[in-house]
Amino acid sequence: MMITASTDMPDAQKDCQTRQYWRTIFDSTPIPTFIVDADMRIQDCNLAAAQLLGPQPELVLRQRGGEAWGCIHAEANGCGHGPNCHDCVLRTSVKQALDGGRTNRRTHKGELRSRDRTVAVDLLITATPLPGGDVPQVLLLLEDVSELSTLRGLIPICAQCKKVRDDQQYWQSLEGYLAKQTNLKLTHGICPTCFAKQMKDFEAVRKRPCPMPSPVPAVQSSSPSIESNCGERKGLREAALPSIPRQNAGA
Repeated sequence: MMITASTDMPDAQKDCQTRQYWRTIFDSTPIPTFIVDADMRIQDCNLAAAQLLGPQPELVLRQRGGEAWGCIHAEANGCGHGPNCHDCVLRTSVKQALDGGRTNRRTHKGELRSRDRTVAVDLLITATPLPGGDVPQVLLLLEDVSELSTLRGLIPICAQCKKVRDDQQYWQSLEGYLAKQTNLKLTHGICPTCFAKQMKDFEAVRKRPCPMPSPVPAVQSSSPSIESNCGERKGLREAALPSIPRQNAGA
């Protein structure tokens, strides 16, 4: 559905409303999007793209894309003049969009300079020619698909414990690997097959007869019993008393 301005508005107001309408759509796109010319000079960009261009994105407008994005092949002679620029997928995509007049999509593995380190990125490039205008322009979308490319590759996983080996030769759990590589937050449940197996094992344990407890052996004390102690004390007491002769009953 196409939304147009009211016919009762002045032409200048209609043009302003139309520009605001398309600007809102342009800036609300979460994918970094640029408007470039045939020489890859940036004419405009949306808010998502502005975040990639530093704190003052307006300073890089009219620069070539490779120079603004930090392409390592543009450091020496500038974007479009390096030995690898002839085969640049970005430039080829823009050229094909202008020559063919239709949208084309390609993937590209590039290296960008981020401060003092080089970052490898996998990009899904969408180039669409823009109609009208005195200068041919292309709508260029750069979508970072590095996480998807990592998951599509070969992942070394232990056949026994299912741990995954990362690039630093460190073995970690599958959940930890996915969380690190994709920024996913995983939650755990139990599938019907495992649930049935767990319940079967539980029932087997529950029906297993309980073993009778072993009788506790009687403890034999090494100390003398109370009765023996009393007998010994009685014998000692009788031995200590003087013997009294018995008198005759008739005395």
